[in-house]
Amino acid sequence: MTFVFKKIKILTFLFFIFINLNFSSYAHMKGTFSTRKEAKKKSLELGCVGTHKNQDKWLPCENEKELHRYLRM
Repeated sequence: MTFVFKKIKILTFLFFIFINLNFSSYAHMKGTFSTRKEAKKKSLELGCVGTHKNQDKWLPCENEKELHRYLRM
């Protein structure tokens, strides 16, 4: 019986990790732009301030943490 509960706990943990990663990728898909102007426009729509660059893409909001908070609303 303990084995079954252990297995359920592990599966539940993995499920929540999967959901969390899925939200993160979805946030990035909605929030990356090729120009700063597009990112600034999205920033205004979201209600956050500023833009930031991640590799060759522009993202709304001042930083990654703030962006994810606004995209999940």
